[in-house]
Amino acid sequence: MNQIFHPKNPFTIGLELEVRLIDKNSMSPANKSPYIFEHLPPKLKPHIHKELLKSMIEIVTPVCESASEATDFIMNALFEIAEIGKEKNIVLAALATHPFERKEDNERFDDPRYDAFAKELQIVLKNFLISGLHIHIAMPDEHAAINSYNHTIHLLPLFLALSASSPFHLGEDTGLQSYRSKIFERLPRAGIPEYFESYKEYMDLTDQLFETGTIKSVKDIWWDVRIHQKFGTVELRVCDAFYNKTRLKLLTLLYRATLIYYSKKPAHREPYQISKQNKWNAVRHGLNGKFIEKNRVMTIREKLHILVNELKKADIFKEIDAENEIAPLHELIDAPAISEKMRELYSVNGSLDSVIREEIVAV
Repeated sequence: MNQIFHPKNPFTIGLELEVRLIDKNSMSPANKSPYIFEHLPPKLKPHIHKELLKSMIEIVTPVCESASEATDFIMNALFEIAEIGKEKNIVLAALATHPFERKEDNERFDDPRYDAFAKELQIVLKNFLISGLHIHIAMPDEHAAINSYNHTIHLLPLFLALSASSPFHLGEDTGLQSYRSKIFERLPRAGIPEYFESYKEYMDLTDQLFETGTIKSVKDIWWDVRIHQKFGTVELRVCDAFYNKTRLKLLTLLYRATLIYYSKKPAHREPYQISKQNKWNAVRHGLNGKFIEKNRVMTIREKLHILVNELKKADIFKEIDAENEIAPLHELIDAPAISEKMRELYSVNGSLDSVIREEIVAV
């Protein structure tokens, strides 16, 4: 595998959002993505990708200069695709987990890559009914990339808690804020990755995976954060998919600002059990979960406020012309999580349909 890191314009942004196609009447999965692909306008075709299931699509932005630009692209694409879907009674919803679907409700694409996964992963892949958000941040060089990657391992629970939106699965309340995370962790190369002392050490492992036939490309590494040397990015992959323009913009802005700040600072290795516990606390309790940092314990919400203030003190928001977003970030951190809003909606209406309808893209 090519170990050369290909730096791009530093700290530019790329977003990938996985979106579900839903039948407007039944609120069940609609295996209609082939229809969507057939009717895409030429300008959108390069940015809409197929996924494992025919009830899913993925929106991939071009390289963007700001969180606002990336978010606007995602929203405009959602609206255009939703218009296409009207003819077939299809609506769009960015659901990390569909509240009541089962594997029998979905059809898988016939594709050599997906066929190979199905043969290897068996029932794990059949139950892989989830959608996520990925955030790419371009790095100036490989040293910045490994620093940002290592720091992200420690901060994964923060971004997971801000995006957690999958409390329901198979018709019941899981008791978790992000059940999608636990489904994803069933894959053999998923979840919290290792800390690496250097970019070379990172690439030596990926080379070993490649040379032993374990992976065919970096796309087969599904860690919560990974370096994509071809794109010259660090890619955050821990987030649940969700549909909210303001939250998407602020979460993206915060991750970009965080990597600008930490890209020049080598990270210390964190005990793996601490990383696992912190992530579990986000999965189970969301923003109210405990966050362990050395011998201190605080809530994930408190750690997020500390991070924003740290970035403000270092003039990072000023550097990216986003000082007016500091107060909205603090407000977002204090606001109820998406998963909490979903549970409240279900408690009021007693209907999982209503939870889905709340996440439908309005056109």
